[in-house]
Amino acid sequence: MTSGPLSGIRVVVTRPRRQTAPLVDALEAVGATAVAVPVIDIVDPVDGGVALVAALGSLGPGDWLVLTSPNGAARIDSSLVTAGVLVACVGPATKASAEAAGLSVDLVPARSIAEGLIEVFPGVPANGGRVVLARAETARSVLPDELRAAGWTVEDVTAYRTVGVAVDESGREVCRSADAVAFTSGSTVTHLVDEVGVLGLPPVAATIGPATSEVARELEVELDVEAQVHTIAGLVAALVDHFRDRVVIHTEDAASADAQWCLEQYFADIEERFETGLDRGAVLTSDPHEVSPPNGLFLVARLDGRPVGCGCLKLVSPEVADIKRMWLDPSVRGRGLGRGLLDRLVTESRRLGLRRVQLETNEALTEAIALYRRAGFVEVEPFNDEPHAHHWFALDLS
Repeated sequence: MTSGPLSGIRVVVTRPRRQTAPLVDALEAVGATAVAVPVIDIVDPVDGGVALVAALGSLGPGDWLVLTSPNGAARIDSSLVTAGVLVACVGPATKASAEAAGLSVDLVPARSIAEGLIEVFPGVPANGGRVVLARAETARSVLPDELRAAGWTVEDVTAYRTVGVAVDESGREVCRSADAVAFTSGSTVTHLVDEVGVLGLPPVAATIGPATSEVARELEVELDVEAQVHTIAGLVAALVDHFRDRVVIHTEDAASADAQWCLEQYFADIEERFETGLDRGAVLTSDPHEVSPPNGLFLVARLDGRPVGCGCLKLVSPEVADIKRMWLDPSVRGRGLGRGLLDRLVTESRRLGLRRVQLETNEALTEAIALYRRAGFVEVEPFNDEPHAHHWFALDLS
């Protein structure tokens, strides 16, 4: 079986393609499946950087160069920065990028947002002082506004531009099937929503901090997670906290180790509960290919990365599917997960355009029989010759 607190959790990473590795690696280190769907790219300013070069040349000893992102820091030619110019970075990732560019960093706030930098930024010298703010073409105004209000002469210069990247159908499908999306900037939120719409997002949306969250809320994205520490590590930690003790259900390869483990638990469980035991040789099979697209699908439920349940659909005609192999670990029974698993199978059936789902069960599984009836299934005449079945149920989806 897989391991890690986010095992089985699929997270969409929206960063530029050349910058996905840090977040992907951090997510995979805790067991998640990270899937890159880049929605932005970082390009040069329209003027090719002429204004940035001129702005750097205007700074003298005691003046400040302020960098708000690794992208801006990476575009600084340290040879153009006069000795004695002070450098401020909004967060540790920006600091690392600035140092990689050959700059010596003098100030990094504890809170990795513009407001955090404003809180710790020094006062203006008696003879005045200049600040060059090198950042994206489109950015929040709070930093230059507050620095000017404090008496600094501020030149807000474009160091780079963020442009949207089209999301193809495979990327849309990734978003539909994922459990969460990780947003690391307001532009990633804007461009993903532009491409797939709010309804096309995964069910859980996570942001790296309040500035990104503000953009998400403006776009009516329902937020579930906001990192308290506004870094990649903080974002991953916030996702781990969110999914802790939370059951997650999604489709999976029926031949995977976790799916096969769940099936073994299913058979062991019903063999113990059936009054006559279980004749494995007589059971109507659900081999992996029979419950995998296009013949069906397999669901695995996980808690803290541990598989705790399963269920599958097996198509018997273009309009009808059998619900098979529904099982829950005893440790999670009584939490409503059975209804959640059944509802998900019904939802997937509707998505596949089916008109009917059906299932059979043994008389010993009284709680399952009650669940099916509560969910609207009605008892019908036998539709197969399953030797261990006493009851047959169906739900009309038309």
